[in-house]
Amino acid sequence: AQGKLGVGFRTMSDDGAATMIMNSMFGGTSTSKLFLNVREKLSLCYYASSSYARSKGIMTVSSGIETKNFQKAHDEILHQLELVKQGQWEEWELQGALATMCSSLTSLSDSQGALENYYLGQTAIGIEETPEELMELLRRVTPERIRTAAQSCRLDTVFFLKGKEEGVC
Repeated sequence: AQGKLGVGFRTMSDDGAATMIMNSMFGGTSTSKLFLNVREKLSLCYYASSSYARSKGIMTVSSGIETKNFQKAHDEILHQLELVKQGQWEEWELQGALATMCSSLTSLSDSQGALENYYLGQTAIGIEETPEELMELLRRVTPERIRTAAQSCRLDTVFFLKGKEEGVC
């Protein structure tokens, strides 16, 4: 009865900071549209979140659903992204995403491994931003830049994993 729905998008924006915040608002936190609406309000998913791979220019959505809810969950995920594209969010959603991201960046210094991974990832994509510099870039992102980043997202891949028959793992 359970399945895994994955949705992939190509992000065509060169504005990494705005795309990072857009992803956080869309599905990257527990205050995101996917979590609050698709999971909590509509109960279409056991979990629903998105992640953004800046180095590859892709955003992926991962969700666990009942197989009977495939179409509803799929459509609602796309609808929530459309709301971000249209700028239909509250100020607290933007501030929550920003606060979560800044908190995550601030806590990097608590772990040598986390800090190492951060700088390794930055080096791999040819960016030399310190966590503090990235936080400043994030704080300067405007709602218009977030909408533009969201509007650059193009649906690329949909996959759905489900069992062949009940009772078989």
